Amino acid sequence: MDTERFIRITNLCMLFYRAEGIAFSLYDADGICQLQYPVAPDRNTQSLFQASVRDCALDIISSPSHAAYAKMLLNGGWQIIIGPVYNGRISAATVQSYMEECAIPSTQKNSASSILEAAPNVSLLEFFDKAAYLYYCVDGEILDPAIYFDLMEDRENLSVGCNVAQTMMERKETETYHNTYQWEQMFYERIRQGDPEQLEAFLLQDAAARLNGGTMAETPLRQAKNLFIGTITKIGMLAAIPAGLDVELTYQLLDSYTMDCERASTIPEIDRLHMTAAMDFCRRISETHIPNDVSREVHACMCYIHNHINVPISLDDVAASIGRSVSYTGNLFKKETGKTLGTYIAECRLDEARSLLHYTEMTLAEISSYLCFSSQSYFQNVFKKGYGVTPMQYRRQHHSKSR
Repeated sequence: MDTERFIRITNLCMLFYRAEGIAFSLYDADGICQLQYPVAPDRNTQSLFQASVRDCALDIISSPSHAAYAKMLLNGGWQIIIGPVYNGRISAATVQSYMEECAIPSTQKNSASSILEAAPNVSLLEFFDKAAYLYYCVDGEILDPAIYFDLMEDRENLSVGCNVAQTMMERKETETYHNTYQWEQMFYERIRQGDPEQLEAFLLQDAAARLNGGTMAETPLRQAKNLFIGTITKIGMLAAIPAGLDVELTYQLLDSYTMDCERASTIPEIDRLHMTAAMDFCRRISETHIPNDVSREVHACMCYIHNHINVPISLDDVAASIGRSVSYTGNLFKKETGKTLGTYIAECRLDEARSLLHYTEMTLAEISSYLCFSSQSYFQNVFKKGYGVTPMQYRRQHHSKSR
């Protein structure tokens, strides 16, 4: 590679790093690293592609630490490798796995952590777009994601199609079928209705008659986890959000329960988590159930209040969130819910306070400040008036049950 082209590619890669925060390495045609940035830690990203069989301008792989890396094959045989990027939370275990896969010495752990902290959290398709943009800047060729992701392949040529055809034939021979559809519809409907007693009675029915989940993994434990993750996701999308549970709260619960599932080491743990998660969503829905006759505008007001419960909220703020006047918004809200906006805001703050008392170690002063009460004593008085017990009494009654 001539000097002018080398300088141009180097400058482009440096600009890419500054814009995206994604580390890069530049290898010559003999596989020798000529430049990497950040300079530290010392790392070997090229070895990650040794098992890849793709012979194309852009190759993306997923590493043992679940990081994504992209390799661009340039004109002249040089290579640019960018990564890692992750589509999830970075933990100490992630840093350790990253160091192991790139042969980074333990003395450079801080530098390794810095690379992961700078990297964006992106999906595989977003990462492809970033890599394809850099490739276009370097070599002027537009890469089609449809070709990379095999979207142009004939369905019959895919391994999934072959597996499905074989499995369908075997299930017809043995008369073994998925029988979950009707049961699942009833299950999600009971959660959506927000009636914990009805849901509990439904769940305690004969389990053998309700589920045949098919095969979704190689091991029983992974099978149980995959089933749970699929179920909890559908609870959120088909039951919780349609029933009016706050969208952000729903996603946070899905993330939390998924993490609990991944930490589980036995199938009975996951079975109990199924029951716990379903009942938790159902109870939350029952506490914040939105009547069927509530309009989209009022629902939007409720969501705005829930999402801003930790900051001062004025009636002007709520009205502005739906593009209406204060008088119109207040009258519509009172007509459909029977409550003023001020009353609803106060109820939401108290409900959030109950959750914080139940699930966190925050002090009363921290909770009252977080929820914008004028003082701790005022928070305590309002809480007792609303629930008949002081915040500390409520915590003693409920906090230990969640441990």
